Amino acid sequence: MNQGEGEVTEHDQHEKVVKYIVKNTPFGQANLVIKDLCKIIGNINPQHAIMLQALRDHNEEHLALIKGQNTQILTSVLNSQEDFYVDQKNNETIQVDHEKLEIISRSQVELPSDPELNVLRDALEQQLNLYLSQQFNEKVCGAYVMYQGDASDYTFYIGITAKTINLPNFFCGSWISTWELTKTQLKGDLKVQAHYYEDGNVQLKNVNAFSEGINVDLSTASESAKQIVHTIAKLENKQLAGMDNLYNSMPDFFFKAMRRPLPITGTKMNWNENVHKLVANLKQ
Repeated sequence: MNQGEGEVTEHDQHEKVVKYIVKNTPFGQANLVIKDLCKIIGNINPQHAIMLQALRDHNEEHLALIKGQNTQILTSVLNSQEDFYVDQKNNETIQVDHEKLEIISRSQVELPSDPELNVLRDALEQQLNLYLSQQFNEKVCGAYVMYQGDASDYTFYIGITAKTINLPNFFCGSWISTWELTKTQLKGDLKVQAHYYEDGNVQLKNVNAFSEGINVDLSTASESAKQIVHTIAKLENKQLAGMDNLYNSMPDFFFKAMRRPLPITGTKMNWNENVHKLVANLKQ
């Protein structure tokens, strides 16, 4: 029987659900989630086109760091082209295995470039690597810098990613920031995700947007790069400080609100821990 025009098929439903679940899966757990989804759906395996595309979308969303011999690349929708990724600096196209997070092949290509913008890109990469080494010590981390346009009119795209994955101990986390830079403005987004699931399932997701005025001078690329990365670091550290304050205030604002206004005794809860210690000592 022919399906009516506009009718949603079972295949379409599976694809929509799989894409949503895998996209929102914490980084480091996508392969496990895909295997479970295959068992639930049935008649499908991790190599099915739906699963492969969902995994690719997941890795691009999370700026997965793909390593190869003497090189690495971050997957992103910005450098994604059909079935490969573009390495603008090294004039290469790179094919990757999204399941194993490995580089499969590399090919040389001629990509359009601008000498002045190349200098700023290289200076930005140098400053970003320094920032990563200081900010994300011993974490899996990386950054990319690419641009469009020429010296008269350009936009730089910067991505920063850091991962902590420890599945045997039931936790993982990721720090992802993406930035757009023009001559006069720096704007970006920061996404932080943490997942703890030992004897429970607790997940934190925090997303913030930033915009900052800036003055880029291509004639002093090194100084401009320092200023740009310093601004990124300032905005990211401000967000990190805000998250620290949130954690510290949780007992007073969130956990208190989760309790009933009055206990069964009808007496308000005394939040002074010394009082409870005193009562406990008197009972001994």
